[in-house]
Amino acid sequence: MNTPASETIIIKLSRKKIVLTILGAALFVLIGIWLVAKHQEIDRPIDSPLFVLIMGSIAILFFGFIAITAIRKLSTQSDGLIISSKGVTDNSSGISAGFIPWEDITAITETAVVNQNFVNIVLKDPEAFIAAQKNSFKRKAMTANYKSFGSAVAISANSLDTTHENLKKILVEKLTEYNRMNHI
Repeated sequence: MNTPASETIIIKLSRKKIVLTILGAALFVLIGIWLVAKHQEIDRPIDSPLFVLIMGSIAILFFGFIAITAIRKLSTQSDGLIISSKGVTDNSSGISAGFIPWEDITAITETAVVNQNFVNIVLKDPEAFIAAQKNSFKRKAMTANYKSFGSAVAISANSLDTTHENLKKILVEKLTEYNRMNHI
């Protein structure tokens, strides 16, 4: 993909992928509710009603958060990812990074976690980037990403109207182009 440095690439949020995420999360919330309601009656494969109650509660909270985040993304009119000559603006998830200038980016890598692929944006000063986040949940999630995968910013193509491979290809090409133009 040979694009001029001044060309802005906009990757829209995929409404279809977001709706599927909402439906999947809602299904797991319902399963969690069923586990909580029936935790005393479930004796197979686990013989501990307390364990079933805890797992059901975790499912409700975790997948409920995912459903709410996806519903919020579905109702927004913002683009999922904007890649310009100035940098990358990430609005793709509940812990979106916002604007990241190219000069703060050292590399584009990838990580797979439980069959989920992420494109990682490796930053020159990840601690400063994390500290600048206003939302405490976002700071904690970015800190966990950084400690686990070496990058505070991990972008999934799950909510974007593109594939993981294409997303990585575009970001690598644009970073290479920026570095070449700025002799980095």
